[in-house]
Amino acid sequence: ILILLLAGSCTLSSTPTPEVSMLPEQVTSATIADVEELAGFDVREPSYLPTGVSFGSAAYQSTPNPFVILQFQLKHETYGDMGNFFQIVQERQSEAPADVLKCGEISEGCEILSINGISVVYHQNPAGTEGLDWYADGFVFRLLRTAGEPNKIYRDELIKVVESMK
Repeated sequence: ILILLLAGSCTLSSTPTPEVSMLPEQVTSATIADVEELAGFDVREPSYLPTGVSFGSAAYQSTPNPFVILQFQLKHETYGDMGNFFQIVQERQSEAPADVLKCGEISEGCEILSINGISVVYHQNPAGTEGLDWYADGFVFRLLRTAGEPNKIYRDELIKVVESMK
């Protein structure tokens, strides 16, 4: 079962992520508390967001492993509403998958960082997206940036988001 919760005035962009586009049911809400109740765990959310970025929506899926997706929107001062800027997935896992601990065979655009004493894998993808993956306290976290200014790298801003996760 997959449930989407939308903040009161926010809407999904015209290019939803695959996880969100497969939703069989939608419920409107203004808080993350609802997905926490469904998931049975505390959802970690960032206390820092880059300029123009705000919480957009939260989704929960129960199988195969319970996970939550937080979507964040970008309203850019020059480009206007850019839709889903990044998402953070939090998934319960008993151990860290190999891809969240190392760069793998393709190391170009990949870097292993230490953030708050935790190894975080940063990926700069050829398609212009960026991601950070890490494992902490029985959960895998994946942050994926899919929108933003053309040809701009948001690495430092995304690191600040991860540093602020509580």
